[in-house]
Amino acid sequence: MLGPVRAVLDDTEIPLGPGRQRAVFALLASRAGAAVSREELIAAVWGDSAPASAAGSVYTYVSALRRALAATGAADTKEFLVSTKNGYSLRLDPQLVDVMVFDRLVARAEGLTGQGDHRQAAELLAQALALFRGEPYSGVPGPYAEHERFRWAERRLVAVEALATARLVLGAHAELAAELGALVRNHPLRESLHALLMLALSRGGRQAEALEVFREARETLLYELGTAPGAVLLEAHAAVLSGMDEQCEPEPAALGTPHPADSTVFVGREVELGRLRTRLAELAAGVGGSVWIEGESGIGKSELLAVGLADAERLGCQVGWAVADQLAGRFPLQVILECLGVEVSSSDPWRAELALQLRAGEPADRSVDDNDPIQRAVDQLLALVDRMTANAPTVLVLDDFQWADESSAYLVRRLAAATRQLPLLLVTCSRSRHGRVELDQLRSRVRGNGGDVLVLEPLSSGEVDSITAHLVGGRPSLPLRRLTARAAGNPLYLREMIGALLREHAVDLIDGVAHVEEWKVVNLPCSLSAALERTSQALSEQTRKVLCWAAVLGSEATTARIVGLSGWGAAEVSRAIEDAISANLLAQEPPRVVFRHPLVREVLYEGIPVSIRQTMHRRAAQALAGARAAASRVAEQLIAAGSVQDDWVIGWLVDNAAELSNRAPQIAAELLERVVDVIGSRDPRREVLLAALVRVLFHLARAPEEQARQALAISTDPARSAELRQILAAILLKRDRRDLAIRTLTEVEPDAAVPEIWRLRHKLLLAHLKRDLTNVDEAEASAKDAHAEAIMAGDSYLVSHALQTRWLVDSVRRDHRAALRHVDEAIEAVRGKPGLAAMHTSLLDNRVFTLQNLDQLKEADEALRAADELVVAHRLPGGPQVSAAVHHYWTGQWDEALLELETTAEDGPAISYSGLVDPGSSGLLLHGVFALISLRRNDSATAAAHLDAADQLLISTAAERESCDFLLVARSLAAAQRGDAKQALDAVAHILEPEYSELMLRHQWLPEIVRLAIEVRDEERLAAALEIAELEAARETVPARARTALQRCRALATGDPDLAMLAVEHYREVGRRVELAAALEEAAVLFAKAGRRDEAEAAYVEAADIFTALNARWDLAVAAERLGEFGIDHDQESVGVRVEGGFDTLTPVERRIAGLVASGWSNPDIALQMSLPRRLVQAHVTRVLDKLGVRSRTQIAWLYRHERIDRNKAASRAHRETEGGNPQERRSYENVRLTSNG
Repeated sequence: MLGPVRAVLDDTEIPLGPGRQRAVFALLASRAGAAVSREELIAAVWGDSAPASAAGSVYTYVSALRRALAATGAADTKEFLVSTKNGYSLRLDPQLVDVMVFDRLVARAEGLTGQGDHRQAAELLAQALALFRGEPYSGVPGPYAEHERFRWAERRLVAVEALATARLVLGAHAELAAELGALVRNHPLRESLHALLMLALSRGGRQAEALEVFREARETLLYELGTAPGAVLLEAHAAVLSGMDEQCEPEPAALGTPHPADSTVFVGREVELGRLRTRLAELAAGVGGSVWIEGESGIGKSELLAVGLADAERLGCQVGWAVADQLAGRFPLQVILECLGVEVSSSDPWRAELALQLRAGEPADRSVDDNDPIQRAVDQLLALVDRMTANAPTVLVLDDFQWADESSAYLVRRLAAATRQLPLLLVTCSRSRHGRVELDQLRSRVRGNGGDVLVLEPLSSGEVDSITAHLVGGRPSLPLRRLTARAAGNPLYLREMIGALLREHAVDLIDGVAHVEEWKVVNLPCSLSAALERTSQALSEQTRKVLCWAAVLGSEATTARIVGLSGWGAAEVSRAIEDAISANLLAQEPPRVVFRHPLVREVLYEGIPVSIRQTMHRRAAQALAGARAAASRVAEQLIAAGSVQDDWVIGWLVDNAAELSNRAPQIAAELLERVVDVIGSRDPRREVLLAALVRVLFHLARAPEEQARQALAISTDPARSAELRQILAAILLKRDRRDLAIRTLTEVEPDAAVPEIWRLRHKLLLAHLKRDLTNVDEAEASAKDAHAEAIMAGDSYLVSHALQTRWLVDSVRRDHRAALRHVDEAIEAVRGKPGLAAMHTSLLDNRVFTLQNLDQLKEADEALRAADELVVAHRLPGGPQVSAAVHHYWTGQWDEALLELETTAEDGPAISYSGLVDPGSSGLLLHGVFALISLRRNDSATAAAHLDAADQLLISTAAERESCDFLLVARSLAAAQRGDAKQALDAVAHILEPEYSELMLRHQWLPEIVRLAIEVRDEERLAAALEIAELEAARETVPARARTALQRCRALATGDPDLAMLAVEHYREVGRRVELAAALEEAAVLFAKAGRRDEAEAAYVEAADIFTALNARWDLAVAAERLGEFGIDHDQESVGVRVEGGFDTLTPVERRIAGLVASGWSNPDIALQMSLPRRLVQAHVTRVLDKLGVRSRTQIAWLYRHERIDRNKAASRAHRETEGGNPQERRSYENVRLTSNG
């Protein structure tokens, strides 16, 4: 009942018939087991307007319901739907009726709440609310159903409030604030919801916002109902004011924690320390930022961090801290996971679930197209950081980042971009001279985003003396100062050197001055590594061995593990650890054994003979495997051990290859290759491991064709064989061996033992393989046959695929009306099918392309919005962002285009096991559009970066040739800006070659090519451009873009301004602002040449206004130069300057996002609410910050509240002005007031 009324028997839905028959069933079911009189049934269905035949109709309805029950296999239906003395009874177990289950769950929850068990109560309430599938009794007519709809809406709200109350007690105030904010907006007169929202905000430290909620609620109640707040709201208000509302904080998830700093020995670094503390203070105020720190080993990076960020928690910030590890550096995202506390044992279910997914290698809702698990993890980690920062300002510290893997560097790059609009301080430390290009790029990105890059130089002699004095207990003498100068200003080296002197009793204090006997320091260590080695050598042999085990175990080093591996007792190991702590080699973090400085571990590790070290790694690996440690930790030890011939290793790999391949594919490939080389050909485990090797090598894009054939030859498992065929076919496709790929998928008979997932994947890949547009007539005939077969088979995917091929053929022929018809049919074939959501998104992308060519731009906008909603609803890895950017380019929404491109540029291409993902074409479009807009805005640096990036992409496939036109034009414009018109024309030569790409929309560039050809007097290319323009216009079955481009080309070639104005009128009518501005400028020049000055000036002014709105500085300058030759000027004071600031400059989407940010919503929650990708929300928030001229989400909230106050004041003034006026004027004021509150 809690949704459309439905009845199901053994997975078969019972047809309940027409509306009134459903109403009869609904009343009987809602009172299951009880008798319902005919009079009650008649009143429920017809109310007071029952006809004389109502009783007979009820009898008819009951008979029809019995027949429906019998048809679906119910037992004796007369015993099921029973006739009673005055009516009927439905003999149904109450546990099978959702309204009764709801009542039972809520009643149990109320009892548990009374007993103080809020957690169990919350679980039961959540189960109860999950029973709702929509509006209760939906589709059922009659007064009973109408009453029940109202009653259940109220009951649902009461349950929602009860659940919110329980969650508040459990400490979930951060999440509740966003959820309750939405409910309050939908139910503005419900005081209890306002009260709950106030308490949630207050317990999150947002008392000012809580009081603002009370103020708004009071105004709304007074205005709408003429009443003051009731007791519930007043109590909440008093609690917030007094600070006495009970705060129950949840147990926080454990984040990576910093090593304690010895601030008593910390000297110098005043500038760097000041920058860190300033950043921390700004963070506490809601302003994010990023800091990059680098310097040589031991220079004091970690100490600077510990001292500079010591007040973070006192200022209300949460801190995550992790140190990258050389041995674990090959495991993707390891340092990030440690920093964010993502582990299976986490107290946070979200973190624990993510850790489990990384282990298992499967997303929670695995789809047909499984994408890169690392990319999936990156997206989830970014969402986690978003939610963390919504709860409290967050500091993330990543130390020794030179050892981090590429995926971690990629994620940090995206986090650095997010600091512009999140209360997030991202601090990354790295050694100098790391030799990694991606880290150099990351450092540049930090600086480019307004972050700090701090390079730690050696300490000054005075600072060295200060540390020395503290360590030795007196002012250093001149001989001691000469010795400490050997440390070259490195504080760690200095400490180790002083420690060696003190151990040798080489320092004497005389009258407060520390003297040194030089004959005692002949063997003073000559390097930092030597100094650390000397310190460790001064310890007992047992302590050194404990340190060696700690160095081998790395982050897995604990007292218990060292006890198990070393064979010593716990007391002995503990004493050794205490000695190492006293020697300043270990930090005190029981039960973990942690080195004071990563370099200490490196020195000790390198000092272990290789053969002994490998043996220790093998023992450590076996011990960790026995303890069921994460596969990545065991693999880390096995890689370092070298040999993997032990039988237990082979067995362990069989059990853990999937997890390891998902978590660390490079490591998995290396271990599997080693094992496959040594395992016997008759060993049944070889089949499993060889298939695992093929899988991971393909995932790494290594195209393992030979290994795939070997694995397929020995495979005995139908599912494994099907997967291997899929991989082999995808490899052959990449090598352009299409026929062989088809044969690979079709050479075996269908096998019922093959899982449905692989049959489906074979079908998808086979359909792709059979699509060949070399001959469009043959492709069309083949698509028609395929469509007919798919219809007969009832296969929605193949139906849509065949129609998509028809769309391609139509698009090549420029028959865009037919293309639109076919793509719409394809969309209908996949609509509402979750498994085909990716295909649905692709088809919407195709639809945008066609609508663009038909000049139906508003419909193209709607298609893009639908695609975004699909991406969010089905959690697809990406949407048509690049296509959206192209659309926005032509409609003159360049900022929106760049926003789409910026969110796309953050992501690397996903690697899919289907082998069908090809980032080349989208990459060419991305860099081409970005470069072209940047050039037209005179942003040469950004343009150069994108042109350089595009140079790394090959243009070899048909899809890449279709998508390279923006890039070619951008290169042409870059040449023109250098003053080389001939090279500019040469750059677009491929556009004049129809055979280069059939699908390329070359007509949109032809007017500019004609103008260039005229400028350089290239008659041949001028003729070619005009000929192609004629051809494109003739092929267009519905005159639109190509015809208009032809008009412009002819106008330029003949000098006819009236012809140019025909194009102007078309662009103005359909809303193509970019082409409108270009056509206006062309017309202005032609009018000027013809001596028609007034018309030239009018066209120029309109063109210049559009160029100014676009911020197209280059176009403005060129237009001014061209018209200036005829003495025609335009007011240049505002050229290239767009005044932005204030809420009036926000788009409707940005204004709505600003409102949600002001209400404390996180980016993921906003994305879910607005059906937008999270990355797009992040970009919008950044844009809002820029437009409002503020630096934090807190400042957005402050401005938003004040802007609302200003609007309310304006509404009040309007009210005062209209008081005493006519009723129409008063109604006008009411509308204003409702809008301001809505």
